[in-house]
Amino acid sequence: MLNGERKENRFWDVQVSIANAAAKLPRPSLAKLHHEVLEEIGQLPGPDLIKYFIGIADIPKEEVEEYLSYIGKSEKKLKKEVSTSDFKQLVNKVAGDDNPTVLKFRQAFISEYNEPPSEKQIKYFLQRVQGDHRERPVKGDKQVQLDFAKKIAYGNHPTVLKLRKEYTKQFGSPPTEEITGFFLKTIKDAPPPEDNEQDRKDFEAKINFAKTVSNGLIPTILQFRKAYERVYGESPPTEIIDVFIKHLPRKGEDSRPL
Repeated sequence: MLNGERKENRFWDVQVSIANAAAKLPRPSLAKLHHEVLEEIGQLPGPDLIKYFIGIADIPKEEVEEYLSYIGKSEKKLKKEVSTSDFKQLVNKVAGDDNPTVLKFRQAFISEYNEPPSEKQIKYFLQRVQGDHRERPVKGDKQVQLDFAKKIAYGNHPTVLKLRKEYTKQFGSPPTEEITGFFLKTIKDAPPPEDNEQDRKDFEAKINFAKTVSNGLIPTILQFRKAYERVYGESPPTEIIDVFIKHLPRKGEDSRPL
């Protein structure tokens, strides 16, 4: 049962999608899962996601042990207790950086405690950065926040990572589970965009790019992301990544000559 991590992690469904895509690669590995999850949502894959991935991908036992050793965990290791003094010391360290960001704080917290910080801990960090430990007022009511999430969902290439960045910039803290769920539902139910000939041609060009490089030129999602960003100046949307994954050579297949 994966109920514990599902309840604690608002991005569980997103991580499962990443794991499913990584498992379909010709050479699935925990390293690829690790980098994809970290790059997409800014946190490490949790124990339940690792077990899920191992269950759907053919991962050798030696690789599992090596990965668990790499991230400093074991299957029986408990999460490190967060003491008040150590937590404040970590906050002060990150807040004193030349460019303190929530992402840097999350990464430092995960590195120290093997789990992402709570919303309350993130709020404390933001208040520390601002030099004000008083309760920060919420900007606008819930409808304003929902409308903002809808605007991102209807924009170009909506992703959870994009929502989190824009929402945090706008409201000073990450979106709640309710806002994130509303965002994902809005994307699913969003009407098709108005027909635009140039947009259609651009999208077809990006699809052709994904098909071409998947044919033996680029073997991993991470490398594809970097190549796509160099060419188009933006991260590839989910549908383009799906095209890339779909056209990767499968086990026992040779890539077709270009």
